[in-house]
Amino acid sequence: MNFIKKHWLTLTLALLILASLAFFLRKPLGIWLGGWEKTERGGYFRVVEGKKWDKMPGTGYHIVFQYVLTGPEGDTIVNLAKPGVEQHMMYPVEPRNELEDAMQNGAPGSVVEVLIPTDSLKQRISGNLQIMNLPSGENAKFSIRIIKVLNDVQYAGYQNQRFMDRLQKENRLIDAVAAKTPKPWVLDSTKFIKYFIDKKTGAPRLIEGGVVSFNAEVATLDGQLIVNSAPTGKKYLMEIGKNTYNLAAFDHVLQYMAEGETGVFLVTSDYGYGDQGYMNMVKPYTPLMIKITDLTVSKP
Repeated sequence: MNFIKKHWLTLTLALLILASLAFFLRKPLGIWLGGWEKTERGGYFRVVEGKKWDKMPGTGYHIVFQYVLTGPEGDTIVNLAKPGVEQHMMYPVEPRNELEDAMQNGAPGSVVEVLIPTDSLKQRISGNLQIMNLPSGENAKFSIRIIKVLNDVQYAGYQNQRFMDRLQKENRLIDAVAAKTPKPWVLDSTKFIKYFIDKKTGAPRLIEGGVVSFNAEVATLDGQLIVNSAPTGKKYLMEIGKNTYNLAAFDHVLQYMAEGETGVFLVTSDYGYGDQGYMNMVKPYTPLMIKITDLTVSKP
């Protein structure tokens, strides 16, 4: 305490000098005080849990990871640090950006934080409204948890087991919903789509390339409605197979139907919103119930 009192002027001047450097170099003061390291590309990272690689692996390896993206004020923009939504990529032997620069350094079990300029982030991910609204000239932060680093054989086994576990879980949920509904459900075991067609006709089924219009209700299996086009008075119009509305289910389920029929379909998340979910309404890996009505075929 006596030291601080005696040298307060020197300490104050030192802090002012550091703050001035931070301002003129456009870097946060915390970079020098927070254990950040600079990569060859000029980005900043630090390992906050676990350790860095003693020796980085070479080609033929895969990283399994989770991440959280936060804004300059610490607000969460993307959170993919939840069980079951692990991401994966090839180990970046030759990194292409600041993230891959940093991910090179994280050993399995580590957490690596990476600073990304908000201006750079906006240029790369222009479709995210939260990102586009971030203030310019600041830094966002990726917190990346490195779960596993696997060779090709290990990774193939990991992916296969992960797929089967997830598929079985989703199909158990689908079977439970179907069991509560006294309808003549049909299972397409090759696509894992369970469905029934009301007022089925003998007409040929629709095929890829056909242009159709229809109304649709899309909901989670617990009944949370995501989409309902009928009350809007505006039907969907699409060419089957084009994935026009970024919902793969439409392209598949329509091919079980003919004009004038109504169909109800229970589908896995592969045909829905996948590992990303949908805004705050649909969690990752959520199976869906889809009802198609007022189906008409557009004549050439």
